[in-house]
Amino acid sequence: MRAIGAALALCLAPIAASAQTGAAVDLKADQRSQGPMVVEQVHNGFLVAPDFKITEIDRKTSGLAGGYAGLVIAEQFFIGGGAYVLASERHNRELAYGGLMLQWFGRERERFGFGAKMLLGGGYAETPTDVHILIYPPRDEFFRTSQHFLVAEPEIDARIRLASNLRLTVGAGYRFTGSTRGRNGFFDGGRTGLNGAVGSIGLQIGGGS
Repeated sequence: MRAIGAALALCLAPIAASAQTGAAVDLKADQRSQGPMVVEQVHNGFLVAPDFKITEIDRKTSGLAGGYAGLVIAEQFFIGGGAYVLASERHNRELAYGGLMLQWFGRERERFGFGAKMLLGGGYAETPTDVHILIYPPRDEFFRTSQHFLVAEPEIDARIRLASNLRLTVGAGYRFTGSTRGRNGFFDGGRTGLNGAVGSIGLQIGGGS
């Protein structure tokens, strides 16, 4: 019996050694395939963005100058404030609006990215109005109509990375306005003459990445 046990041990020893060697090789292959752990730091930072818009105000194509500033959180979310004023084709017209600006960034670390933003706030406008008076002698009188309004302006942007903290943005959106005193509540039928499509071009400076 002892002789048989010794013979079996001698036969099994090479098999066990081969299994141990194979396990070691598999472990090394696993370690190579997994590779080292990569840890990337997520940045927060302050962002300033001068902006210029082309839009239609009171049925006239007009330019708006302004911008926004605030904090970028985790390289993807922006919260801050923005403001815009009428900068061209004024003709006795005045317009200014602003409020809370919220924005989301996609593909932030790549050269070409995109984003979506929303401005929520209010503003003030003055527009000229000609009134024909029929009482003798008939004449035309010039009046200025002023109004306060609420505004919501969603926009989609394409973003081009020019440097580590500098991006060019080109966007398109729509401005919804309404009077707080309108019969139908918040966005009262768009009769303010301030609703319209918006195209924008600007720079984003900063952001922490």
